[in-house]
Amino acid sequence: MRVRDDNKKTAICDAAITLIAANGFADTSMSKIAKAANVSPATIYVYFENKEELLKQIYTLVKREMGTELARGLGPGISVKESFRLVWDNFYRYATVRSVRFAFTEQFANSPLVDGCREESMTYFRPLYELVERGRSEKVFKDIPLEIFIAFTFAPLIGLIKQHISGEIVLDRKLLGSAYELAWDAVAR
Repeated sequence: MRVRDDNKKTAICDAAITLIAANGFADTSMSKIAKAANVSPATIYVYFENKEELLKQIYTLVKREMGTELARGLGPGISVKESFRLVWDNFYRYATVRSVRFAFTEQFANSPLVDGCREESMTYFRPLYELVERGRSEKVFKDIPLEIFIAFTFAPLIGLIKQHISGEIVLDRKLLGSAYELAWDAVAR
């Protein structure tokens, strides 16, 4: 059995994320990933059973990373409104700074592969769900289903970020602030 090297696994994951974000799932073969990671194709199979397993593990890894970043700075002494703004800003920052990882998650989320790992990946957003529940119990947020809450707060932000990354718009502080106010008004009492 070959010894596993965390640096090689990271290189494989990073190469796969970059290639898939640029070319899509169908045009990203294991041999292309191996070449971009500077490893042999056989090396990939030391870490991952197949391409599907590789993609699922990467998606889970990136969602864990994203969940951690969204919750950065949250604490018990921060109001619901301040916490919501912090999460919203953290998401914007993550998606624009880590735009290739963001693009990968967007592609994966719209593929049939997501069904096999959606539940696990959502556990990484527990602090966000707890914030929504806290906002409901403190009567700060409207009593709406979580799916609607997310659709009216983060889906518009995701759309704006995609336009910003593609160069269609410049998402400056003023535009971002206006979008935030609309999102807040959609869910706040």
